[in-house]
Amino acid sequence: MIIQLKGNIKFQITLDPSTWIFDDRKLKVEELLTNTEDQEQILFDDEAEWNRQIIEGETKPPTLKSEKKYKKRELLDSSFAICLKPFLEYTEPNSGEDAEITFIHNDGETTLPYNEREGMYAHFSNNGKRLYDDGMFDLIVVNNGHESLRLTHVTGIEFK
Repeated sequence: MIIQLKGNIKFQITLDPSTWIFDDRKLKVEELLTNTEDQEQILFDDEAEWNRQIIEGETKPPTLKSEKKYKKRELLDSSFAICLKPFLEYTEPNSGEDAEITFIHNDGETTLPYNEREGMYAHFSNNGKRLYDDGMFDLIVVNNGHESLRLTHVTGIEFK
């Protein structure tokens, strides 16, 4: 299932949490909550990798780091989250930094300020499996490497 970002924005986009497992921007939940982010740079020392980048070009979402960093077993056993910041910014809210985002979830609706988007993460995988059968995710708000808020089973996102 997909989630449409809608409301007072220039561009309505859709999110498909099932594709995030292939995205390089994902983080292990354990790394996210301990604030240790991997900043490894990929170097193209051998001709095969260099040729691959030239032939394939830059991919969106990026996948090369994941192919290098995570073994197949890790993808099947780990818990992952992805920062929602780039997706929220793609929408270009009409209110700018003063916009508010309403997340529709199991317990109702929760409104958070757009300017705190850097700490908003979608927890979409737990022990290599989807969190929910419908493919939805939990929103984790992280401040200084600690979880400050968790909204379970997010099914909608609306800008005000």
